[in-house]
Amino acid sequence: MNVRKFSFGKIKLLQSGLAEVIVDEGVDINTEMVDEIHQVFLSIFPGAFSLLINKSNSYSTQLDALIKFGTLKAINKIAVFAPNQMAKLSADFAANIPSSAVLDIQVFTDRDDALAWLNDIAKAI
Repeated sequence: MNVRKFSFGKIKLLQSGLAEVIVDEGVDINTEMVDEIHQVFLSIFPGAFSLLINKSNSYSTQLDALIKFGTLKAINKIAVFAPNQMAKLSADFAANIPSSAVLDIQVFTDRDDALAWLNDIAKAI
């Protein structure tokens, strides 16, 4: 499995057009960090792609960073794996901010369910 590290986490390439994002424990994501991860995505993927956001680690994201994350046009779909109640509350909030409305975001408490949803979407495209 190909893994790309960035300053506050890593991206695991799961298959063509699909990656898992794992943010390090305790990080507070700001807009500069979003710019960094956008650049990593664009260096990995030549076209549209989907993401599995793994919220196994506890981290926070500033509101302006959440809004900015959803502006990258190449993002197709996002599945969020939220393994506990706090991660689920955070993910549900992020999925419902205005800039996220244009994205197809689903929150899952089971990683396999999240991957199955992403794979079903990938097959339909």
